Amino acid sequence: MMNPFYWILFGLFTSSLVGMLILTPCIRRFAFSVGLIDEPDGRRKMHPVPIPVAGGIAIFLTCFVVLAVALVVSVTLRELFEPALTPMLGLLLGAVVICVIGILDDRHQLRGRHKLAGQIVAVLLVIYFGVRVEAVNLLGYRFELGMFSWLLTMFWLLGAINSLNLIDGMDGLLGSVGTIICLGIALISVWLGFWPEACIAAILAGALVGFLCFNLPPASIFLGDAGSMLVGLVIGVLAIRCSLKGPTTVALAAPLALLIIPILDTTAAILRRKLTGRSIYTTDRGHLHHRLLETGLSRPMVLLLVSGLSLLSMFGVIAHIAFQNDLLAFSSASAVVLILVTTRLFGHVELMLVLKSCSAIARTMTGKAPTNGHQVQIRLQGSVNWSDLWERLLDSTTTLNLKSLVLDVNAPAVHEGYHARWSRGEAPFGAEESEVWYADLPLTANGKAVGRVMISGYSDDEPVWKKMAVVGEVAEQIEEVLEQWNAIKDNKSNWQRSTQTNYQPVHAK
Repeated sequence: MMNPFYWILFGLFTSSLVGMLILTPCIRRFAFSVGLIDEPDGRRKMHPVPIPVAGGIAIFLTCFVVLAVALVVSVTLRELFEPALTPMLGLLLGAVVICVIGILDDRHQLRGRHKLAGQIVAVLLVIYFGVRVEAVNLLGYRFELGMFSWLLTMFWLLGAINSLNLIDGMDGLLGSVGTIICLGIALISVWLGFWPEACIAAILAGALVGFLCFNLPPASIFLGDAGSMLVGLVIGVLAIRCSLKGPTTVALAAPLALLIIPILDTTAAILRRKLTGRSIYTTDRGHLHHRLLETGLSRPMVLLLVSGLSLLSMFGVIAHIAFQNDLLAFSSASAVVLILVTTRLFGHVELMLVLKSCSAIARTMTGKAPTNGHQVQIRLQGSVNWSDLWERLLDSTTTLNLKSLVLDVNAPAVHEGYHARWSRGEAPFGAEESEVWYADLPLTANGKAVGRVMISGYSDDEPVWKKMAVVGEVAEQIEEVLEQWNAIKDNKSNWQRSTQTNYQPVHAK
């Protein structure tokens, strides 16, 4: 006979799904009335019409109401939740804070550091109410964290919030990945007897499935930052709670493998931006879904591929729990990474960037840097031949007595990204570091920032403004290439829109 708790989980999942189907259209109309919409900007937001970004509100309200009603109605659930009441209260308070921050960001476009401050407040609330990792179990070894327990817990939760937020860039993607992760957490929690965690995971999974009915391509509503950050926070907390091997000891393999897709995407974004000298908050079109779409895959095919990889990692985690072997979880996560990197679907560019940067550093440290300086160049995205323009810039390094040169192109609207940098091995004889000049030339196309040229050089008899003029000529050619490419892309996009007869624009009612 089936365990009655399974019927409870099924009832929670179904209630949440039905609740989302009923509530989402109402929330969508509300979002239009208050201006909570995502306007296309022609750079990063490429959807053709304004779309409401209130999916997170619908998910929060649905999950809260379903859980609250279930606890009021069922004595059994109240008894199950009693031991976990304090950490669940912390999760609720953190969820409220993260939703408020997300709504403010969706409405007013908060600066990165302000949004991060709000995330930290939400995470600290969760930690204060008892969700902490004081020790980790990895490959059979137990590591006490001591004074670093708060720091690691905060790092994990902030990572979960932001990694899931970053993959919310294509219709249906976060909903699909989040559903699979939640179902995996529910299965693991049932297996290990963590019933409160299983209930919340089932409720969130049901809400995400219901939301997908409105968010699959073409979407009529987006999650928004409120939704993506809420999903990230809840999944981050549940991943810790369902992996406990004691009161505060977490089996680290399971949560890492469960979240391997968002972790990989976030790690690649950080490496890509930091190693090219960009701000970590810089937007680009180098995320997993962008790269997969560039290969020619349709949106449904991208969703199927990413969902399949998420299932692969989930099965590895389930096997790890069943056989008590961390290597099974790590093997499934490694298989996901290897599939993407070796097929060059995703991650290969970032890997090459890391290897080239490490090689340049190693040559400098060992004194084996080329006499004409060392350089790193890599195509991050797109098909424009930037190498010729880069070579023209390089030709000027000797005549202009330059110390360093950087060309960075980041044009998301036309799917172009390129980075190249050069630095002189040794200063010219008699050159003084105190006489080095610096310049940062922004590149623009059609009134939008598309990159920059950064140069530094040693002072000599040639006026600096003349040197800048030489570099400016090449920079002008770069801008012309981007403007021409943008015109080509615009014509192609307009033609595609004119042939999309099945797309129905969303209007306020």
